[in-house]
Amino acid sequence: MKKFLLFFVCAATAFGVSAAPQKVEFGKLPNNSQEFIQKNFPREKIKSVEMDREASWDKYTVYFNSGSQVSFEGGSGDWSEILMKNGEVPATAIPANIRTYTGNAYRGQQVKMIKTTKDGYELKLANGTMISFDKDGNFVKASK
Repeated sequence: MKKFLLFFVCAATAFGVSAAPQKVEFGKLPNNSQEFIQKNFPREKIKSVEMDREASWDKYTVYFNSGSQVSFEGGSGDWSEILMKNGEVPATAIPANIRTYTGNAYRGQQVKMIKTTKDGYELKLANGTMISFDKDGNFVKASK
């Protein structure tokens, strides 16, 4: 029984160590992730890039000196979340339907966060309003 317990503790420790995010070079990101950063965040200075192995996929997160960050799915290289500490999510990074809706319904409010969900998109405005959209970018609901 002691051997089994010792084996279990060692295995759990090894798994925990291997599951920790690892620093990687910007060039290790999928090409479309690199292009997304260069297009939408040309003035941001990259502080670090981390790869996190989650279950059966990899996730990359790019951290900027400003405190903002962008996460990407490792397989596809598509963005999954954009968090802005200062400023707002670049308009060019927001799907057109969502950009149009928020610009009209919440004029003057900065988009501070946008992420993909299994049902579509969710974003947070500077005033704390959370807005959900379906996969086509159509408004679903808003809450504060």
